[in-house]
Amino acid sequence: MTMIIPNKITTFKAKSRAQYDALTCTEQSVLFGGPWGSGKTHVGALKAYCMAALYAGNCVALVRKKRVDLKATLWKKLVDEILPESYVVSKNDTELYRKLTNGSEIFGVGLDSVGDVNKLASREYGFIVVEEASETTEEDFDVKILRCLRLPTVPFHQVLLMTNPASPAHYLYQRFYVEKRKGYKKIEGTILSDLPTSYLERIGQLRGVFRERYALGKWTAFEGLVYPFDPSKHIIKRFPIPADYRRAVSVDFGFDHPYVAQFWAISPSDVWYLDREIYYTHRTVKTHSKQMHEIYDRIYSGTKLICDHDAEDRATLKENGFRTVAAEKDRLAGQQTVYDKFEADQVFFFEDALIELDQRLVMENKPQRTVDEFPSYIWRTKQKEDMIKEKDDGMDAMRYALHTSLKSSGQKGRVHIV
Repeated sequence: MTMIIPNKITTFKAKSRAQYDALTCTEQSVLFGGPWGSGKTHVGALKAYCMAALYAGNCVALVRKKRVDLKATLWKKLVDEILPESYVVSKNDTELYRKLTNGSEIFGVGLDSVGDVNKLASREYGFIVVEEASETTEEDFDVKILRCLRLPTVPFHQVLLMTNPASPAHYLYQRFYVEKRKGYKKIEGTILSDLPTSYLERIGQLRGVFRERYALGKWTAFEGLVYPFDPSKHIIKRFPIPADYRRAVSVDFGFDHPYVAQFWAISPSDVWYLDREIYYTHRTVKTHSKQMHEIYDRIYSGTKLICDHDAEDRATLKENGFRTVAAEKDRLAGQQTVYDKFEADQVFFFEDALIELDQRLVMENKPQRTVDEFPSYIWRTKQKEDMIKEKDDGMDAMRYALHTSLKSSGQKGRVHIV
């Protein structure tokens, strides 16, 4: 399916029916939802450019909940890959602004920026595209976005909402799927076939609710999930760890259950990154110690291991050259500490943190790393006091690290590594 944009601005060969429909539909409110890899960002940037180029004097906004995320994704796609430099007469990268030769203007807007929200409210727009619209609230949509879609000098007005599926309780699902409001159109994308093999493999490894949402594109609820973990946000590519980052190591002992050793890097602003991880069954503590030294001696030397309370296993670590400290094991208090860190966007996991894949866990279809445990780490009841204690070895190690470090600091919000 090839779409030729009028005025010979560009020719775009759509890779899926959903992409084509999102570019050509004319309803005022359009939801383009779908799994990872369905081409939503490309379509959003391309349609923003087309609406600016087709209608002279148009005003276009690219919106996302967080300005920093917008700048790194949708805005970057627009300016680096879509918008011809020859068609730009004025630009400001700090302000996220472009003015085109036909007088149209394109603005980048982060809803977490007071300045950007004022910029959005002070103008009338013909086209607005919202990236990861599931991050927005109903108030964001009705008060900050829709009310601005009123530029009188263009014949076409639209807000294009692009998102991965979220909970069926979300206002977008209610409006587009349940209420089916007039002027609302939903488009469901599918994973594109020409993506890198490594990316498709990553999608294929998703389980549970994450697979339902990000591989199959279904709006599914996380019933009783303890932590607000989202793999699309919290699993990240590795970056070089700066020298001023602090270090922490935590251990949850196991044999039939996985032995988990987590190596954490912590930024000066207390953002935690899971740098390396051992997650393996049917090996002794002594055997694990040899593998741990390969990481510990290079980067983590001198850091005490925050451990489960098993005296014999701690003694074995000591015999093999590690100093340990008993973890703070108040589960509910520890879960609150971890939850607060997630809420503050201060916990992330390098996608290649796992040191060695345990094929036994693969054969048994069990979690193979800490991030695999999140979908099954749930409350048993709505009172959030009793929970299902299965497949939580990585969750325990993470809780030991964050909560013990916080308690040892003596003050909330600042972590001191022992």
